[in-house]
Amino acid sequence: MSGLERLCDLLFEVSNEDRLRILLQLEERAMRVTDISRELGLSIQESSRHVSRLGEVGLTRKDVEGFYRLTPYGVLILENLRELEFTSKHSEYFSKHTIERLPKEFVKRIGDLADSKYTHNMMDFLQSIEKITRNAEEKIWLYVDRYPVNSIVFINEALDRGVEFKCIEPVEGIIGPNPSIYEPKEMEGFRRAGTTPLVEHRTKEKVDAFLFLSEDECALALPTPDGELDYRGFTAEDERSLKWCMDLFQHYWETAEPRVYISPMEYVQPRRVSVLEAETCGRIIVEGRDDSSIDHQAIQDAVDNFDEVVLRGAFNIGLSAVVISRSVVIRGEGREDDVPLTKVYKSGWAFPFYGAPGRAHLQQRRHAFLVNGEGIDVTIENIHFTDFDYTCLDGHNGNSMTIRNNRITLETGLGRGVSSSTGDQVIGIMQFAGFPGGVRIEGNYLDFALYYGPSGIISRWGADDPNYRPDLTKHNCYAGFGIDIYHACGKVVIENNIVRNVNTRAIVAADNKGSAHIQIRNNTVISEVYGPYWGPRTSHFAGVGISARSPTTVGPAPRIEITGNTVRCDKVNYCGIRIAGPGFRPEGADKLTDGIVKNNRIHLEDGSIGIFTESCDNFEIASNTLTGDSQQHSHRESILRCGTLPCYRSETN
Repeated sequence: MSGLERLCDLLFEVSNEDRLRILLQLEERAMRVTDISRELGLSIQESSRHVSRLGEVGLTRKDVEGFYRLTPYGVLILENLRELEFTSKHSEYFSKHTIERLPKEFVKRIGDLADSKYTHNMMDFLQSIEKITRNAEEKIWLYVDRYPVNSIVFINEALDRGVEFKCIEPVEGIIGPNPSIYEPKEMEGFRRAGTTPLVEHRTKEKVDAFLFLSEDECALALPTPDGELDYRGFTAEDERSLKWCMDLFQHYWETAEPRVYISPMEYVQPRRVSVLEAETCGRIIVEGRDDSSIDHQAIQDAVDNFDEVVLRGAFNIGLSAVVISRSVVIRGEGREDDVPLTKVYKSGWAFPFYGAPGRAHLQQRRHAFLVNGEGIDVTIENIHFTDFDYTCLDGHNGNSMTIRNNRITLETGLGRGVSSSTGDQVIGIMQFAGFPGGVRIEGNYLDFALYYGPSGIISRWGADDPNYRPDLTKHNCYAGFGIDIYHACGKVVIENNIVRNVNTRAIVAADNKGSAHIQIRNNTVISEVYGPYWGPRTSHFAGVGISARSPTTVGPAPRIEITGNTVRCDKVNYCGIRIAGPGFRPEGADKLTDGIVKNNRIHLEDGSIGIFTESCDNFEIASNTLTGDSQQHSHRESILRCGTLPCYRSETN
């Protein structure tokens, strides 16, 4: 008998519904003829005749105890019949949708979808995708030609939950919604879904199915014969259907090409837990797009979900601040001529911002990066920050913070910052509170007046008049602060930084707690632009190179060490180093004591005082070098003394 004849005999026998039902019963357990008769409602004679015919074609056998069982051949045939059962059940769908683009191994296993639900209505199918997205806790995998717009909100919520995303899309790019018919928030969500580093993207020449699945649910739509997807297909929650869909996705994933956006060799899957939990999450490289609608969210997603974030290229973060609320290392990639190649800048802001800075403004986009998380350890290094609007790097809360080898520059400090009666304030690096584990600020370069002449930096009107004061309410001058340390409670090291043209205070340590230990050493301070005479208590100084002040609240003062620094101030009425007690001291507030000002080099071209101390006891001031023009001014009897010996003015109370 030929193979074709055997096949015809087999098909004839299994085409009988009663015999096929017997095979399905025997798949579950061995049965006697009486059992079969009772279960299927057949007579003994009918049951005996059916199992006899099935035995003749090799599908069943009878054991010595009278039980009928499937043969291995019967098990194989029954498994193949399942594919036919599923496809015949949905013959109308498969007559209008093709499986020819599916890998053959999955066509042979298509019966695994037997327990899936066919969804004819397109809107019902899309709503099932919405349900999958809402319920996902671990992962969402997409093999799609377009994002389901109705689920964008839920996709973004899943991203915020830390759900792992993988997406395979066409090489020419995923199809998006028409911007004219969607709200800006929806479009922002779409852009995030398409560009965030939390979604690992790969591409194929053509997406020939629609596959959307989570750890518990799946949806599948096949193309029409002309290759179009009409979003009608199957949804399922059973184990076999889910495994079939996952296996199919993995097949496509392994043959797809990684998208350039995220370096495929460096990509580590995002964590699957709340961003507030500490967990090793790996390293990621994020490419800058120089696009404010993309770059801020890309960095934010990366720092929220990875332990090490490497930034590559140019990032425009627009009006937004990157808020760092968990431990992370953020570093730029590459350096040339000692300048970081990675650039982060802001755009779209407007001046002036009215109202003094303070806690109420922490979340109001007036920073580039804001460190604010309980007990976190953060490092930011090798990034060029520029064109920020108020504070560039703000450390507000955490355990430890390291700011290393960054470049922080502005073409001009004019026309930006927070406008107040004390001047338009612009700040490079600020540590505002906390950080018991310590703060280290080292090797950074700051300059707030790259082109101070051509760009219109306000210089001293009446070049030889030491009594000139700019009108701060008319923004004649900006109040620039380079590195500010406030309310520290641990060890703070500020060393080997270059701070140029911040014009008010290059380095400040003020209002720090008695447990703090502030070391300011081996920094270079250069001021070539005119200062604003900032603050009512210090209006006789246009600016100060390095300033330290004791707390203005009740409690002990910290230890301050200022050693090995170089301060060069070329404009009138500048002070090199100022050490001051509480400006408005309440009862119980301590003076600064037990500090050091040693081995510093101060050059005042047309300055006021080299080293000024006030309300300080037992400070060691020794081996400092002061140079510059000798000149006496009448204002508060400030005296400039020149030479190579220690030189300072002291006021005590």
